[in-house]
Amino acid sequence: MMALSADEIAQLGARLAAYQAAELDVLRNQSYRMEDGRELTRASLKEIRAAIESLRSEIANATGAPMVRGRMRRGLVIGR
Repeated sequence: MMALSADEIAQLGARLAAYQAAELDVLRNQSYRMEDGRELTRASLKEIRAAIESLRSEIANATGAPMVRGRMRRGLVIGR
């Protein structure tokens, strides 16, 4: 993969923020019916979440940040 410029990484971050906002909109109200009987259905939550995961991965790859996948586990750090 080609290295991304700072501007390209910023654009990915902006797209990620837009998808996260879309996810919240869908979670708040997936569809609704208007008084005149028309119904509006928002985008697919599954597709939005797939795009979020993809963008996070792209950003992590471009910035060298590690991607943490799987279940979070709790642990206790004990000093020496």
